[in-house]
Amino acid sequence: MPEKENLCLYGLPNETWEVTLPAEEVPPELPEPALGINFARDGMVEKDWLSLVAVHSDAWLLSVAFYFGARFGFDKDARFVFCFHGKGLIPFFLL
Repeated sequence: MPEKENLCLYGLPNETWEVTLPAEEVPPELPEPALGINFARDGMVEKDWLSLVAVHSDAWLLSVAFYFGARFGFDKDARFVFCFHGKGLIPFFLL
């Protein structure tokens, strides 16, 4: 879809993915994803661009995890249970 400049990848509840235009409004309290990664797409090797997208996605997921951790006040024991007994995130940064 090179004709569309600003695309987003969305994970859907049925465990599929969709590439589409960004949502009109994001709740203001959530961390914003990195802007502009689509602008570099045309000038980069595809593998390098996908690596850049992965790095930005990981950083955004970590910021969202820390946001929810701070907002809901997960203590160390709750983080351990969430990571190792639920559909946890990344165990090393929560311990």
